[in-house]
Amino acid sequence: MRKAIVFDPLEAMMTRAIYTNALSDLGLNFNGDFYAAKVASNYCNADPGELWSLDWDTVTIYMPPYSGEPDPRGLVIAVEGFTLRKLVNDGVVPDLVVTDFDYDPDSLIGFRGIVIGHAHGDNVGTYVKYAGLMNRLIPSVQVWPVGCSVLIPGFTDGDRAVYLAAYMGSRRIVVRGFNPSVPIKRDDAVKRVKLKVAGYLIERAARLTSIDVKTH
Repeated sequence: MRKAIVFDPLEAMMTRAIYTNALSDLGLNFNGDFYAAKVASNYCNADPGELWSLDWDTVTIYMPPYSGEPDPRGLVIAVEGFTLRKLVNDGVVPDLVVTDFDYDPDSLIGFRGIVIGHAHGDNVGTYVKYAGLMNRLIPSVQVWPVGCSVLIPGFTDGDRAVYLAAYMGSRRIVVRGFNPSVPIKRDDAVKRVKLKVAGYLIERAARLTSIDVKTH
């Protein structure tokens, strides 16, 4: 039976307090996170326990702004469908994608690796549209999970991927393309605050293991 998994409940509560406080006045629907968690569990078609079958010793995480030649080492995680497409075009097929289906989600259709699909109060409609099209989906949520889903500390797809690798026991994480000074998709107040929060949360995750962050 597939069960919900919570990675470090105290850290999950702490990170939620951080991002809800930082963005409480910017119009995000945090109250909708509870409904989103219920919806997401209906789309689970991969056992979260599969995560432990992967080799997490060294992890390379690619975020959308990454540039230059890819240098994949160990397990490879792409953040968003946009990055998956870039990597595949460069001859690299990631093992996992961490996404909330808001940046080129069509590129995720047909991907054979694990998709950690994140549900929150502002993306339920998009989640329902794409989650059922994934070959191997493990839902992630922002509140206590129900059914088959996972709660990983963090807020953005990028810092959540870092936390996941750290909790899975990675001894070295290389992050490619995290550059808060170069917003992508859009450049507004919400995005700028999100990137600041993501940077802080990656620093928190660095207490758990070695993390090398590159802006390209």
